Amino acid sequence: MNWILLLAIAVLAAVATDSRADTPGLRPELVDTPYLAARGIAMHFPVIGALRIMDKRGEHLLVLTRNADLSPSRPKSPRIEHIDLVAYYYDRREGGWTTTWTIRDSVDCPGLDAAADFFTAAVSFTDLNGDGRAEVTVPYRLFCGGGIEPSTVKVILRDGATKLAIRGESTVRLPGEEPFGGEHRYDKALLQPANATFKRHLDQIWLKVSVDTRR
Repeated sequence: MNWILLLAIAVLAAVATDSRADTPGLRPELVDTPYLAARGIAMHFPVIGALRIMDKRGEHLLVLTRNADLSPSRPKSPRIEHIDLVAYYYDRREGGWTTTWTIRDSVDCPGLDAAADFFTAAVSFTDLNGDGRAEVTVPYRLFCGGGIEPSTVKVILRDGATKLAIRGESTVRLPGEEPFGGEHRYDKALLQPANATFKRHLDQIWLKVSVDTRR
């Protein structure tokens, strides 16, 4: 078996693993900005990703936006020091689209390095409780500092009005050194036995996104 075939098998296995993260029947469809505009959905910030999903309750859109700008406290600085992340979840109802929930976060780092990004490849749609309604998990990171330091990492699951999350810091791995960082905490509700399935799901995503390997 040559190395090209081995690589192809590895890629297919990775895709299959990622597919299992989303419950069968909840397959998101990528959409673009013109698709949103045609439905009367206008964004204040640049769109970095948009997904359409269908579940028992109908049609939904998840839109991820990111805006990098100057810090309000240093408007003449040549550096990008303020970044906003906003995730919007829309339900289609009679008369148009309604915002069901949002996730908003930002960094403001005057004089320091700033970073903020969604982990778009780890966004997932699941039906872990089997009620036919999609749960949406959105992971992202924030950084504000001046050296090699952990980032703030958050993995947030929304199930309608319910919000469950793991929040903490990345684990930084440097060549030849012991890893550092990695502390995190769970929402109290996530530790309840009734939410054990959600916790396992969020733990899996946390392990995917929280490791920061530097070279």
